[in-house]
Amino acid sequence: MPTDTENPDSADTEPGRTAQAPSRGWRRQLPAVFGLGAIALLLIGVGVGLLVQSSLSDRDGDDRPAADSAAVGFAQDMVRHHQQGVEMATIELYNGSDPAVRNTAYDILTQQTNQVGQMQSWLSRWGYPADNPGTPMAWMKGDHDMHGMSMPGMSMPATSQSTMPSGSMSSGGAETPPMPGMAVTSEMDKLRALRGQPLDLYFMQLMLRHHQGGLPMMRYAADKAHVSEGYVRDLAQQMVSVQQNEVQTLTQMIAERGGTPLSMN
Repeated sequence: MPTDTENPDSADTEPGRTAQAPSRGWRRQLPAVFGLGAIALLLIGVGVGLLVQSSLSDRDGDDRPAADSAAVGFAQDMVRHHQQGVEMATIELYNGSDPAVRNTAYDILTQQTNQVGQMQSWLSRWGYPADNPGTPMAWMKGDHDMHGMSMPGMSMPATSQSTMPSGSMSSGGAETPPMPGMAVTSEMDKLRALRGQPLDLYFMQLMLRHHQGGLPMMRYAADKAHVSEGYVRDLAQQMVSVQQNEVQTLTQMIAERGGTPLSMN
């Protein structure tokens, strides 16, 4: 007759215990799954972007946008903007507790990771660095305080503070972000330290402001990128549509949980 030694998992086959062990193991593996998923999506995004650019190269020849063009500036600055959004969403997935908020974070992580991959592939094809070596948003030709900055929850317009490095100090002693809507160092530190429901709410507040700060760049690129760079316009417009919907969702979810939107920084 078979003995227990032949079935090392026999202790977990008792009634009422079979469903619990896999569930606990799966929960322990979630952070690793999400992390691997983000890496896989980034690689997929790069691959998709390279395929798109390869097909476009035959049609557009050797056309290369100028370094100060809307296409290049948008790709460089939006990669940086998105990378922080991905980090915030990952923190929520690791340590948040509200299923609805975590689902929203997962959507943001997957979408923005894929978009980062596409934009990095453009920059690689064009021969430009992924990081903007100049002043953030200068490619908007002075219009970065326009194009939708009067949206609900945005009580302050973008100013010249947006050109300062992340975590730098203004003359008044306050930290200033590199671009409107981005979290500064102290806010990211706070987000990383929170757990559970406080993290859920603070993540939504930061992400709402993050989306609102990025929308003017997306709108500008969708309108101003050269007609030969239709793929840039298309992605920028896709971002506008998605993030407008997420702004509405986040605003509603924050209110339902007793919170209020943050002012624009």
